[in-house]
Amino acid sequence: MASGQGNYTRGISYVLLADLLWGTVFFASQIGLTYIGPYSLLFLRFGVASAVIMATMPLMEKKVRILPELRKGWVWTFGLLYTLGFVLQYVGQDMTTASEATLLANLSPIIIPIFAYAILKEKVGKFQKLAIAMGLAGLLLVASPRLSVGLNDATGNLLLFLTSVFYALFTVLNKRAPVGALSGSLAIILTVTTISLPIVAMMGGFDAAIISMPPVAWGAVIFLGIACTLVALTSYIKGLTIVPASQAGILFLVQILVGLLLSTMVLGETLSPGQTAGAALTVAALFIGILRR
Repeated sequence: MASGQGNYTRGISYVLLADLLWGTVFFASQIGLTYIGPYSLLFLRFGVASAVIMATMPLMEKKVRILPELRKGWVWTFGLLYTLGFVLQYVGQDMTTASEATLLANLSPIIIPIFAYAILKEKVGKFQKLAIAMGLAGLLLVASPRLSVGLNDATGNLLLFLTSVFYALFTVLNKRAPVGALSGSLAIILTVTTISLPIVAMMGGFDAAIISMPPVAWGAVIFLGIACTLVALTSYIKGLTIVPASQAGILFLVQILVGLLLSTMVLGETLSPGQTAGAALTVAALFIGILRR
């Protein structure tokens, strides 16, 4: 019994570590976006992660077979969805703030039941329906100040919401895809790097400012690539082998709380009373939708 409890505690620790790291993504991304554009930041983040994977692949290949995963069509489909989600996230955040991006790009747990019903024919319970309605209401409250300011601000919020849509679709499709756990995840990171390269080229190429980026910007890029991509992803997958998905989903709320705290305390961003109410409504919706499945 003690051993089982110990395993569960370790599983919770792995998932919690991943959520804590993912909660810092928007803060670190905001630092990077101060110096370079969203497309360059996207490629550099996954380029750093891919460089680590490629450097360690000879050591891992006997235990974690990445190359066979790269031959699977599903891996490239997931890589495309993930890339599009990150493009929307970074472009949208470049138009708004880290705090708003934290809220609007983390609505996938509310959207997932919709795709699960449409694609997997999973039943949507009454609590999930309530969560969807509450989440959309919270979204409108968070985005309302931007909607009245200008088209550029409203577009940024829309792109961030679409980010949640892409991540939700990614999650639902992943439930039925023949992709390996750890090896598949590492392969997807490599595909995102590959797919993002022509996107950067089509959008004007890499920013010249990359050459003169200060240490703080490079530190943010390296942190995003290693901590928020490689470490967080592998930790989350390991935790999911022990912790039920519903319990892991509840810990997802940590991402929003960490992101908002960093945006407020470090970047000095503030939410209006209406946006604060929207944030509270969104967190409540996530809690209801995940806890009462």
